[in-house]
Amino acid sequence: MASSVRSREPVITKVARSYNTLCATMEKLFADGKAPPGAICPKRLELKGIFDLDVDDTIWEDIGLEEGLPAAPPPWLANEGVRAGIKALLERDRCIEEEVRLRHKCRSMRVWLSEEWHIVNLALGT
Repeated sequence: MASSVRSREPVITKVARSYNTLCATMEKLFADGKAPPGAICPKRLELKGIFDLDVDDTIWEDIGLEEGLPAAPPPWLANEGVRAGIKALLERDRCIEEEVRLRHKCRSMRVWLSEEWHIVNLALGT
């Protein structure tokens, strides 16, 4: 898969540059006051890390792509409180997973220690 992406890298980079050029044009229209009311200017793509995507990268934002009247952006995209809540919920989930893993490891260590204690007592003849 890496070779497939590598072979298409020049084309993908060219498309991303073209997208950024369009974004620059749109930014100028916004600055000149020529954008439609309620329009949202998309963010430019960071070309440096275009192949090292993260869940929070701007490439995933699909805002402004629908036809018709512009709708308000979804809360997960526009509301920092919601975004922070999602991140906190994901962190909480990872903590719960880690707690389960640690409880299992603790049980395993207790079983191991019990077996070792039993073996030492047998060796000592007690």
